[in-house]
Amino acid sequence: MEIKEYIEEKKKSIDSALENLLFPLKEYSALYPALSYSLLSGGKRIRPVIALATYEANKEDSRPIIPFACAIEIVHTYSLIHDDLPIMDDSNMRRGRPTLHRVYGSDMALLAGDALLSLAFEIVSSTSHEKVFTAEKLLAVVREFGKATGIRGLVGGQVMDMVTMNEENVEESMVIYIDSRKTGELMKLAIRTGAILGDAENSELVALSEFAENFGISYQIVDDILDEVATVEVTGKDTGKDRKNRKATFIALYGVDRAREIAKDFVNKSKDYLKPFGEKYKVLMDIAELSLQRMK
Repeated sequence: MEIKEYIEEKKKSIDSALENLLFPLKEYSALYPALSYSLLSGGKRIRPVIALATYEANKEDSRPIIPFACAIEIVHTYSLIHDDLPIMDDSNMRRGRPTLHRVYGSDMALLAGDALLSLAFEIVSSTSHEKVFTAEKLLAVVREFGKATGIRGLVGGQVMDMVTMNEENVEESMVIYIDSRKTGELMKLAIRTGAILGDAENSELVALSEFAENFGISYQIVDDILDEVATVEVTGKDTGKDRKNRKATFIALYGVDRAREIAKDFVNKSKDYLKPFGEKYKVLMDIAELSLQRMK
């Protein structure tokens, strides 16, 4: 199967599962319209897809991990909702339509993000998973979610993304710090979840983590390039925000052309970590390579 077809097939599975996970809340909470507006609005679903791909490299049937993959996408959606708020990036467009706070207000957007983060932990900690996975592995995954989404992960990256706005002479190491946490940590969460639940060897888990971090940095660089050179029609979201907010990016440091080269370097580095395992993780390497096509 071609990699684009693979991604599309897995995306359909994730979209269907997300609808099923969210639907029980329809009669339970007035927040449901806001939740569904953001979570079911499409998106590339790249994080749950790589979770499934990692698991499938070690197990035949990926169905048991689909709820975990969905939880990762739920966390990602929560982060986008909060990122878009006026007190953060103040974005008007996301996935080709008005951002959540523009439709339902900042109060509902804030609460929707909070609810999604809690929902993700509710999903991964469900006792129903004990029919397939050991309690030890499930606890390990819950810890992964806590670390990846907290101050040492996603939130930590977002904090420094805000703190360094308008700062002069931000060093490359700080840009890498921001990108590796703001984006790399959720990539790492997806891959480590797939690896842990898929019973991957420890040596593979280490290599997969390195792959995810480097791929995540590259992915963020490409996003930053698109913010600089693409249009709203292409990206489906506001562009030019990083320059307007004077964000610490590789584009701000070196310009677009050099940033393109750096993005490719990080993808090549990420793939190097998986080469010792032959064709086992080829899908992951193909996804990383495909991601570079977004900046053409």
